[in-house]
Amino acid sequence: MSIHVHVRVGVEWVNDFHNDSCEQNDLSYCDDQVVGFYNHMGNHGHTKVFNWGNDNAWETDFRHPTFGGDSLNWSDDVHFCMVNDHGGNNSNIVSFSFSKAHTACSVSSTKMRLGRKNLKWLAALGCDAVLNTNASHIVAVWGGPMQGVHIVCGYIGTAADSWWTSDLGEDFADDICDGDTIAGAWVSDAYSFWTGDDSIAIAAGFSRDDAINRRDHETLDWRDINVTSTNWLAWKYRT
Repeated sequence: MSIHVHVRVGVEWVNDFHNDSCEQNDLSYCDDQVVGFYNHMGNHGHTKVFNWGNDNAWETDFRHPTFGGDSLNWSDDVHFCMVNDHGGNNSNIVSFSFSKAHTACSVSSTKMRLGRKNLKWLAALGCDAVLNTNASHIVAVWGGPMQGVHIVCGYIGTAADSWWTSDLGEDFADDICDGDTIAGAWVSDAYSFWTGDDSIAIAAGFSRDDAINRRDHETLDWRDINVTSTNWLAWKYRT
């Protein structure tokens, strides 16, 4: 199966955290994963829009302008955005952490409005997109931030920073560009028995049937089949 739509792609990653107010443990393979995705999407004919790493990756790129951010010009100005850094989840709020503060060292999901402009799919490769698979938790975490985005991909709990999964982005890009479903490809490719990575993909829909249909069948060709309102979430996972 071939993909017929044209997708704009952007990625952000952080390996090197400074010994200052934003200090966290350094990472090693964030760039391998997301730049691999970026380049392989480009190899399949999609448009590479931005690849921001380390100090050039800004938390404001994910914060909606209502909260002083610039997301409509970056993460929400592409169709597919992938981010890889230190993630976190506290009191049903996800955060992405960065190496240099522009307005803050991190951005929380309460300040994201994913899909308000062009964003259709987000892959968050840091830890803790969700902490478990309980419906109440998943809806509490993502029901608010998903405002037009079709699918959010991530991990249940921690994600390993390992050479073993360094080619994840390449594999995922190749699979979805060959016509595999986005949720199915992510859950399969991102799961790793060896590193303990448990994968999850969360689809939004205006109804229960719409969300389930997107979870089970959506491909890149669904780019312009909009989520008119996020009234329901449906997910699949592998542990």
